[in-house]
Amino acid sequence: MTPEEFKQKWISLENNLNPISSEKLDGLGLSAKTIHFLVRSGLPDSVAPFLSFSNDSEDLSNGIQKLNKVYDILDPEFEKYVFIGSCGDGDPIVVNTQMDDQIEFLDHENYFSSGFFNSDISGLAKSLLAYRNFIDMILEENGQDAYLDSVFTDEQFEKLKNEILLADTRAMENDSFWFTQLKMDLDLREIAKKEK
Repeated sequence: MTPEEFKQKWISLENNLNPISSEKLDGLGLSAKTIHFLVRSGLPDSVAPFLSFSNDSEDLSNGIQKLNKVYDILDPEFEKYVFIGSCGDGDPIVVNTQMDDQIEFLDHENYFSSGFFNSDISGLAKSLLAYRNFIDMILEENGQDAYLDSVFTDEQFEKLKNEILLADTRAMENDSFWFTQLKMDLDLREIAKKEK
């Protein structure tokens, strides 16, 4: 997916993308493809499932930076990571410049151990669109509180899972971000059913 395609699809429903100026990306070690995506489109400032992404800021907590600048306590081995956002639990979302700009999350409660998120920035963008489409579908078909109340059918869930797999064939590997998120969505649905 090109950044232009992502931008067109994303802003059709909401306009919260944050393109990044190329000057802010200089010297971070990112590939030309990742830089092009971030400059032409950027990522949304916040999006389900409780993710937030960096903007074109110099601020350490909001801008794109080397992870070691954000967390100056980290060893030099973390130089390979570029901070691009955060998960709802505070885990950093990063680009691993030594792994072809693979997107990862780092478990801040386990000395920033790495977990797989997406193969690249394009796979991340497509996965975000898939998850947003899932939420839009269940809200439209199941009611205004469907997402918060975990009301979705097996068919709706399978459609989401398939769209994420189409977005990135590795996205549903064991312990990846999306694998864990979708498992949690199913678990929350079971809890909600038992509480009724």
